[in-house]
Amino acid sequence: MLPASPELRALAARLHTPELIVYPVRHHSPACAWQLQRLLAALPRPPSAILVEGPRRFTPLIEALTHPEARLPLAIYAWAVERPGAGGEPRRHAAYYPFCEHSPEWVALRAARTLGVPARFIDLDFGEQCLSERAAADDDAPAVTTPAPARATTPDAVSLLDEHHYRRSATLRALGERLGCRDHEELWEHLFEVPATTRTLTEHLAALDTWCRLARLDSREETLRTDGTLAREAEMAWHIRSALAERSADAGPVLAVVGGFHAVVLPELVAGATARPQLDSRVFSEEDCALIRYDSERLDRLNGYAAGMPAPAWQLRLWQGLQQRARAGHGEIADLGAKVRDEAALLLLFEIAATLRERHRLHLPLPSLQAAHTQLRRLHRLRGRAAAAHTDLLDAVQSCFVQGEIDGAGAPVLAEARRACCGREAGRVPPGTARPPLLQDVLNRARRQRLKLDEDEPRRAVLDLYRRPEHRVSSRLLHGLMLLGVPFAQRTAGPDFVHGRGLERLQEHWEYRYSAATEAALVEASVYGPTLPLAVAARFNEQIERSREARETLDARSAVARLAQACVLGLHEQVPRLGGLLREAIHADTAFESLAAAAGHLGLLAAAREPLEARNLDDLPGLLQAAYSRALYLGQAPLALSDDGSGALQALARLRELLASETGQALDASLFTALLTALHREHPQPLLRGAAAGLLHADGQLDADALAVSLHGHLDGLLAPREAVAFLRGLLHSAREVAWQQPAVLETLDSLLGGWDMPTFLAALPELRLAFATMTPRETERIARAVAGRHEVADLGPLLQRGTSPEQVQRQLAASHSLATLLAADGLGAWLSD
Repeated sequence: MLPASPELRALAARLHTPELIVYPVRHHSPACAWQLQRLLAALPRPPSAILVEGPRRFTPLIEALTHPEARLPLAIYAWAVERPGAGGEPRRHAAYYPFCEHSPEWVALRAARTLGVPARFIDLDFGEQCLSERAAADDDAPAVTTPAPARATTPDAVSLLDEHHYRRSATLRALGERLGCRDHEELWEHLFEVPATTRTLTEHLAALDTWCRLARLDSREETLRTDGTLAREAEMAWHIRSALAERSADAGPVLAVVGGFHAVVLPELVAGATARPQLDSRVFSEEDCALIRYDSERLDRLNGYAAGMPAPAWQLRLWQGLQQRARAGHGEIADLGAKVRDEAALLLLFEIAATLRERHRLHLPLPSLQAAHTQLRRLHRLRGRAAAAHTDLLDAVQSCFVQGEIDGAGAPVLAEARRACCGREAGRVPPGTARPPLLQDVLNRARRQRLKLDEDEPRRAVLDLYRRPEHRVSSRLLHGLMLLGVPFAQRTAGPDFVHGRGLERLQEHWEYRYSAATEAALVEASVYGPTLPLAVAARFNEQIERSREARETLDARSAVARLAQACVLGLHEQVPRLGGLLREAIHADTAFESLAAAAGHLGLLAAAREPLEARNLDDLPGLLQAAYSRALYLGQAPLALSDDGSGALQALARLRELLASETGQALDASLFTALLTALHREHPQPLLRGAAAGLLHADGQLDADALAVSLHGHLDGLLAPREAVAFLRGLLHSAREVAWQQPAVLETLDSLLGGWDMPTFLAALPELRLAFATMTPRETERIARAVAGRHEVADLGPLLQRGTSPEQVQRQLAASHSLATLLAADGLGAWLSD
């Protein structure tokens, strides 16, 4: 255990006086919770008040948090929204404060409920904590006018129980290295969790006081001031002094349960009458908190949780085992810890083995389980521990369950071991708990739209957007929840107005399911507003503002998608502003493909005004004309092909579809024809020359004979085979029907391909495959039958040889090639052509 000199014991004793007990904890530590229970049981009189580290605003939630029907883990979610600055979106801050069964803070609050003792939280409110960090960084800045740095934005909210001071302590790091511990977590379990039941309360407090003071010595005062620690401690000291002033002389002590890093200095701050921090929270337009469900995965330190103990399921087993054995009176208290840990480890080994057998078909024999348990015991003895730690369990699994390389066969084994130690516990908020306005608003709206929320089962919804106005309301609701990142619904089919795909479909198909994760995400999204329309608008504006702050260049295609998204979400009041941004993007964009896509998308939006209820798109014709004109202007320059050139082909096809639509009747089609003529005659890329030729033929500007002549010139000219066939690929992309409808084209293609030798054919084969890749099976068969008819072949036979493997085909091709080579060497090559 940590050494504790008489001086350190004396300092620890200052935490425990007849009037005030400052109880230091590590958040979610079973050892700290266990010793706190012993402290409460040993007090001659109940505490006069129980004070807990946490924002003051949390106090009204204590009733629900400790309710008999509440099931842990739970968390309090806090959020604060700053007043918007000039020309910008308001900054949003969010944080979690989790609780589980072995959280000392929750044990203290539950004891207060049982004993009938008043309890309250005593830390700065969350918004004030954000302000204190900012004010400490710049003492000269007025607290009302300077925007606070963003603490976090949902869903990546921070933890209010962050323990970075311990993790950054060089002294504790050196101590861990000296004791052979790999990290801060193993060091803590080695020094505190494993020997928890073997220590007296005094010994535990002395060791914990030493731990916290060592971490405190490695923290500079300037750092503590900058991160808001000093302001928070001053606030907690003020509340403790207030509780002491309210305490009667014959009452029990005031009990303050706070993080150990703060606890070691609080007695001095209380005695020294440290001034309460003055923070003006008017910078925030909204600040609130709510009790939400939580789960083991988010509690797990290894999954990114910023504070508390790792392996929640392991810790919970130990805690529940201690409680059960202590209530039953089985054995001496000092021996309970080792027995409970050994039993918990053995049960987890069996569970991990069963999971590996069921999920991965990895059957571990009983000797492997026995070996793992033996290895576990030997490891903790070798490491100087009286019982197994979490790392001993994982090391035993790795040693005895992995049959092969760690990175290969060991990966699923270790993943299942960590998953077993994490657990799948999910909390439940007690009935009657007040819901945040956004959550209640969404529930009311969903029920008005007749969405089934009462059963935790997947449901389906089919929304007729063109004929049912109420279905459009449902669609906007579901799209809004998706924008907020709420796991509730997923669109499985239907028109995609944002990307301009599938707009010929009249119905949206959705799958949805209301779950605990849905409710938690809605609470977290409350940082954006109290109602769904306000929250969706705030989130949408935040995305635009982030793009602007990152100086991301918005191309025309993306700008149209953003305009369409606003209509899909029902944010029609945003349309004028987004129209201005789109016009700017059209003039700034220099990519032909982007402008063509934007013009095509605008045409589709114009045709879809009814399902989008976008009747106020008055500027749409002007935007469409601007995008169309800009695309044609950029198309006059030599187009650089990206990747395989499919983007440029698609752009030309989009413009043709636009002109063929009802919306495109207002556009000047002759300009597009002029562009195609120039591309066909002058463009250096045969791919685009072919695409332009196909479009001209489809529009009646190029007859079949001229098209056949152009095809013959490319395939039988001076171009390399790959470049020559690129013309064919472009032609079939824009006018695929010529392959079977125009005999002149088919005759030219057949005669030229038939005249190629094998090396020439193989060189052109990749491009030929691309040219015919877009054909449907029926179209391919039509082309094959047309070619067969030219050669008087009546029956093509089975086109798919199911009884022949690819390997057999390759062997036959190799044999045919060898035979052809031998015949040619003997002057008999003509035999093959007869």
